[in-house]
Amino acid sequence: MANVLIETTRRRPLARRAQRRDGSTVKQTAQPELGQQLADQPDSDQAIIGRVLAGNRDAFRTLISRYSDPLYRHALCMTGSPDVAEDILQMSFIKAYQHLAEVRGRFDAWVFRIVANGCKDWLKNIRRTHLSYDEDDQPSGYATPDEELDRTELKSDLDRALAALPASLREAFVMKHVEGRSYEEMADLLGTTVGALKMRVHRAREALQVLLEEKYA
Repeated sequence: MANVLIETTRRRPLARRAQRRDGSTVKQTAQPELGQQLADQPDSDQAIIGRVLAGNRDAFRTLISRYSDPLYRHALCMTGSPDVAEDILQMSFIKAYQHLAEVRGRFDAWVFRIVANGCKDWLKNIRRTHLSYDEDDQPSGYATPDEELDRTELKSDLDRALAALPASLREAFVMKHVEGRSYEEMADLLGTTVGALKMRVHRAREALQVLLEEKYA
């Protein structure tokens, strides 16, 4: 990556005058906004990006360490394959590094969209028949063998139904019901509206119900 020098200069505090009760004025100094305060912290994403663009390539490892786990879990839930999830994550971080100067706003939302798009591109080309969630892989200690068999069969059917969903519906369903994200967080990460995501989740539920009713009705 070409070295890009980032000039980090703070604006001088703005002076303004506030009127006292007795009619006189007092000079006040504007405090920096919270977002600017966070950006100025040495361990903030923005500060780290600045160091990377200024030539400290090793600083990018901090961003990888900070966001690898949640991004990998999302890719795994979307693809059902640890190997594919690893590949998507690796390619996404390479792409993020190459385009780091284009970051506007929050880095975590920006890199999440890169991973999410990678997952959807993969799903467009590969038809999956199984989606595995690590947290569901452990058998229940309180289930009888018959109950465990039914549970395993139901999970397998649900996985196949999820795999049949369009990528955008599957993404919304996974983020809401597997990752447990709020609609507000989902909208922030995907760059869309809460209403649009609620509609996607609703459509995903309806589609899953139809697919499962074909067997269990």
